Amino acid sequence: MPLILAFVMTTLLGACSVGPHYHPEHAFLPAHYHEDDARDPDFRPQELVQWWQQFHDPILDRLVSLAFDYNHDIRATAQRVLIAHALRDIEASQWYPQIDFSSLNGDLMKSTSLSNSMPHVDDLPRDPHASLLSYGFGASWQIDLFGRIRHQVDARDRAVEQAQENRHAIMLTVLAEVARNYMTLRGTQHRLDIINQHIVTAGHLYDRAIRLQQAGVGNTLHVAQTASLLHTQQSQRAALCKTISQSIHTLEILVGRIPGTLRAELTTTVPLPRVPPAPRTLPVRLLRHRPDIRRAERIYAQATDDIGTEVAGMYPNIVIPLTYTPNASTVSQLFAAGAQAWQALAMTSLPLGHGGQQQARVRSAQAIAEAGRLHYHQQILTALREVEDAIVAWNGKKTHVHLLHQAALQSRLANLRSRRLYEAGISDLLNVLETEQSALRAEDTELCAHIDWLHRTVDLHVALGSGWESRI
Repeated sequence: MPLILAFVMTTLLGACSVGPHYHPEHAFLPAHYHEDDARDPDFRPQELVQWWQQFHDPILDRLVSLAFDYNHDIRATAQRVLIAHALRDIEASQWYPQIDFSSLNGDLMKSTSLSNSMPHVDDLPRDPHASLLSYGFGASWQIDLFGRIRHQVDARDRAVEQAQENRHAIMLTVLAEVARNYMTLRGTQHRLDIINQHIVTAGHLYDRAIRLQQAGVGNTLHVAQTASLLHTQQSQRAALCKTISQSIHTLEILVGRIPGTLRAELTTTVPLPRVPPAPRTLPVRLLRHRPDIRRAERIYAQATDDIGTEVAGMYPNIVIPLTYTPNASTVSQLFAAGAQAWQALAMTSLPLGHGGQQQARVRSAQAIAEAGRLHYHQQILTALREVEDAIVAWNGKKTHVHLLHQAALQSRLANLRSRRLYEAGISDLLNVLETEQSALRAEDTELCAHIDWLHRTVDLHVALGSGWESRI
C-alpha cells in the first residue's frame, strides 16, 4: 500500500519540477542583406540544399556523394551522435526501478581451537560445519519529485542535438573542402594547358635563335634570352604539376580513398566549371541552416536545464530501497516462512548545511547559461558578417575576373602581333620576349582569378550554411 501511494504521488507531482524551463530565444534579424542587390529574392530551396549541382559538373557531384558516404570524419561524427544518445539513455534510466539479482551458496567452517568460539548448549558443542544458501532481489527507486532527473535528461537531449549539429558542421566543412580542391584541380589543369602552349612558343623562339646564331646572323645574347624564357616556363609547369598531384591526393582522402585510386579519373582535363549566379536567400534562414548557430542555441538550452538540475539539488531526494534475501542451509528450508527476509524503506535526504555550496552551484549554472545566451547572439552577428563579406567578395571577384579577361585578350593579341613582326624582321626579339611573358602572366592571372571566384562561390554557400541538409 505505501508503494502504491508513493507511485500515485509521483505521477501526480511529476510535473512539479523546480528550476527554469528553456524557451526559444528571440533573435532580431534584418529583413535582407545590406550587400545583396536582390531585395525580393526568387528563393528556390533546392538550389541551396544541393548547391554544388549548380556547377553542372557530374564528377564534382560524384565526389560530393562519395565524401558524404565514406569520409571518415563524417562517419566518426555519426558515432559521436550514437554516444550522445547512449549517455542520454543512461540518465533516463534513473526514472525506473534499479533491480538486481544475487545468489550465494557454499559451506562454512568455524574454528574449534578458540575457547569461546563455539558456545555450548546442554554441554553439546555445535557442529562447526554449516551450509548457506541464499538468493535475493534488490531494488532501488528514486522518486523524481522535484524534476532533477528530468532536467538531467533534458540536458542530455540538448547534448544529443549538439552532437548532431557538430556532425552537420563537419559535413559542411568536408563538402566545402571537396568543392574548393576540385575547383583548384580543374583550374590548375587549365593553367598547365596554357603554360604548355607558351612552352611550345618559347621552344620555337629558342630554336630560331639557335639557327640564326649558327647561320651567323644571330648572337649568343638572343640564345641566352630565349633559353631563359623556356626554362622559366618549364619550371612553372613543374610547380603546376605538383599542385595538381596534391589536389588529387587531397580529394582522394576527402572521399575516403587511398591516394592514387582516382588519379585516372581526375587527371583528364575537363572544361572549367562555370560560376553559377549568386544564391539568393534571407537572413532569417541562417537560424535554420547554419550549424554553428543551431549548436550555440542548443548549448544555451542545455545550460538552462543545468540550472534546473542544480536547483533541484536543494530539495529533498527521495529513494525507495527494496530487498528480498531468504537465507537457509538446505534447499527445502530456503522457501520456508522462517527463512524469508526482506525490507521496504523510504529514504529521504535533504542538504542542510554545506557552507552555501549548492547555492554557489546554482549561481554558476546561471552565469554559464547567460554566457551561452550571449554567445548565441554573438554567433548570429558573426554569421551575418560572414555572409555580407562573402557577398562583397563574390561581387568584387566577378568584376575583377571580367576586367582580367579583357586584359588577357589584349595581351594575347599583342603577343601574336609581336611574333609576326619579329618573324618578318620588323621588330626585335626583346619585344617578343616581353609580350610573351606579359601574355602568359595575363592569362595565368585571369585563370587564378577565375579559380578564386569559384572559391568565393563556395565560401558564400558555406556562410549561408547550405549543403548538409541534402543527407539528413
